[in-house]
Amino acid sequence: MKIQLILTVLAATALVACGGEAETTATAPQPGNSSAAAQPATAAPEPTASIANQGRRRFGACAVCHTVNEGEPSRVGPNLFDIVGAPAGAVEGFAYSKAMREAGIVWTEDNLDAFIESPQNFMRGNRMGFVGERNPEYRAAVIAYLKTLKPADD
Repeated sequence: MKIQLILTVLAATALVACGGEAETTATAPQPGNSSAAAQPATAAPEPTASIANQGRRRFGACAVCHTVNEGEPSRVGPNLFDIVGAPAGAVEGFAYSKAMREAGIVWTEDNLDAFIESPQNFMRGNRMGFVGERNPEYRAAVIAYLKTLKPADD
C-alpha cells in the first residue's frame, strides 16, 4: 500500500511537471529584417497523425502509471489499450474505486477530455492521483494517441 501511494505521488508530480511545459518556437531574423530579435513562428495546424504522435510523447508521463499494449498488465492505473469507447471500470483484473466501478459511463472523447482535465471534478471518489491537464491541446493530443491503441482488425 505504501509503495502504491509513493508511485501515485511520483506519477502526479511527473504529470504536473510535464503538463506545465510550454511548447514554443521562434524563427531567426531574416536577412534584411530590421529587427534583431527572433520573431515568434505561427504554427500551422497539424495533421491528425502528427497530433497522435504528439499525444504519444505527452503520454510518457502517464506511462508511469498506465500501460498501453494489448495484454500488458496494469500498473497503479489500468491498462489503456482500446479504452476509447470502452465502459469505465472494465479493465479485467484492475482494482477500481467504487466511483469508477459504478460510474456507468463510456470513455467517449468528450468524457476522456473532461476526465483528463480534472479527474476529481469529473468523477468524485476516483483514485487517480493526477490533478488534471488544463491545456486542451495537450488533452486532445493524448486522446488522439489513445484512439490509435486498438486491435489491428478494427
